[in-house]
Amino acid sequence: MNITIVAGTQRAGAQTLRVANYLQRVASNYFQSSEVIDLFTLDLPFWNEGIRTSTQEWEKWLPVAERLRHSDAFIFLTPEWHGMATPALKNFLMLTTDDELAHKPALLVSVSSSINGVYPISELRMTGSKNNHVCFLPDHLIFRNCEEILTKENTCSDEKLNARSHYTVELLATYSHALSPVHKDMVHAGKSFRYGM
Repeated sequence: MNITIVAGTQRAGAQTLRVANYLQRVASNYFQSSEVIDLFTLDLPFWNEGIRTSTQEWEKWLPVAERLRHSDAFIFLTPEWHGMATPALKNFLMLTTDDELAHKPALLVSVSSSINGVYPISELRMTGSKNNHVCFLPDHLIFRNCEEILTKENTCSDEKLNARSHYTVELLATYSHALSPVHKDMVHAGKSFRYGM
């Protein structure tokens, strides 16, 4: 099973990328391969109609979409900016389609330098799966006071959060095994209903 971890930050050297690298290390216990996509480095343009006709500015999206198609599960991470998920991550989710994500499990993760982090999870749950039909796990992770709990070796010094991270990523792997046939059987059957009611 393959997992793609998306660090939805728009800053270089961000804490969100550190959390993504930590979760990649955790995921290595439960998935055969993993990749971290850093949205700061990728620097995608904002959604426009050119994505549908593959205009030149969207050439860098094509290998990303291909990688997503071959992934069995996802982790989407966002820092909390003004109580919201980042424009980069929301843009990323707008670019994805049912071909890449439908009926595959995804774990939502929020990163906060203080004690917050709840609002981005709620925001992404409300609209993040609208047209791509990704299946968000009922569980999520929030890394609070992240600067204090992550080490340079990509470990988490908070024992409870570390244990919870392992449990939740193992849960994600279990969902990916269970949902694999659903994606295969239903992604084409649902084409007529890809935009909802």
